[in-house]
Amino acid sequence: MAGLTLDTAGALTAARELGASGWAATEMLLAIRIGMAEGSAARREGETT
Repeated sequence: MAGLTLDTAGALTAARELGASGWAATEMLLAIRIGMAEGSAARREGETT
């Protein structure tokens, strides 16, 4: 996930506003980071092919 940044505080606030709390909010942040990493990897693959 090098080079990827996520406003963790802002994302946590958004997760809480959506009704997530505790571990659910943490898992939501993890899902966002995984999605960012997969999107970045897909873009890199598209550039090399």
